[in-house]
Amino acid sequence: MTKQYARAIAIALTIALFLLVAGAVAACGGDEGTSSETASPAASSDSLNSLLPEEIKSAGEIKVGINGIYAPMEYKDPATDELVGLDVDFANAVGELLGVKMVYDDQQFDQLINSVATGRDDMVLSGMSDTVERQKTLDFVDYFNSGTQAFTTKDLSGEITSLEDLSGKTLAVSASTDFYTTMEKWSKDNLEANGKPGIKMLGVDSEASARLQMKQGRAEASAISPEVLGWIEKETPGEFVPVGEMLAPAPYGIAFNKDNAQLRDAVQAALQKMIDDGSYQAILDQWNCGQAAVSEATVNGSTN
Repeated sequence: MTKQYARAIAIALTIALFLLVAGAVAACGGDEGTSSETASPAASSDSLNSLLPEEIKSAGEIKVGINGIYAPMEYKDPATDELVGLDVDFANAVGELLGVKMVYDDQQFDQLINSVATGRDDMVLSGMSDTVERQKTLDFVDYFNSGTQAFTTKDLSGEITSLEDLSGKTLAVSASTDFYTTMEKWSKDNLEANGKPGIKMLGVDSEASARLQMKQGRAEASAISPEVLGWIEKETPGEFVPVGEMLAPAPYGIAFNKDNAQLRDAVQAALQKMIDDGSYQAILDQWNCGQAAVSEATVNGSTN
């Protein structure tokens, strides 16, 4: 072996050793980067959890008022009797981001506002419209765009083709909802104000009761949100037909007591994160309600 050959081997070994060490260092650097990225969701959740009121953090749960008869927003799974639906999936995702459990208080819709006003529940997430009237006593974080859609039975769809055709007809609708007040106002402004017979309003306790009134011939029409009418069409194809355009477009909001701004703001922050990372849209798409998405988590955004 010549001196030049020995020197060449030594240089080659030195270079190989350097590359091996550099590769190991680079690999360690990559691991550290991955660990940091994996830790960030937890860090983000911890950060959002810190926004919650102390009593919520201590309890580790948020009490949610809900009315589980409003598919696809919230309803009982017939097989398990468990609450499911878009609102439930959404609330659970918010709870996960905030690091708390969501505990559902299923009750009549007309009791929901009182439940949060008295502190029985921390918030209401149950397809409740954010309205200017309700903003007088509650704060809302808006999360879903909806409105009021009149509809009739297939048998009457030839006779009732427009909202004007509801003149003198009976409309069954849940009395505690804004669907009732919206249709009542439309009747006064567009029928009675023009000397035509108004819509005969029949208040009932639920959307299912309204449809029963129609099937039994006690009412010719009803009104509900577009997403629920779409769900009804999926469950009972061809049985009901929409009438006229959607009225009073307004967002659904998560309702809070006005004295609970800290919880409101924490939930708003969680919603905005979901909007930004796409998980919000994914939940809407799962329930075929992608068109109802809001672009920003706003507080008391409705002007109606």
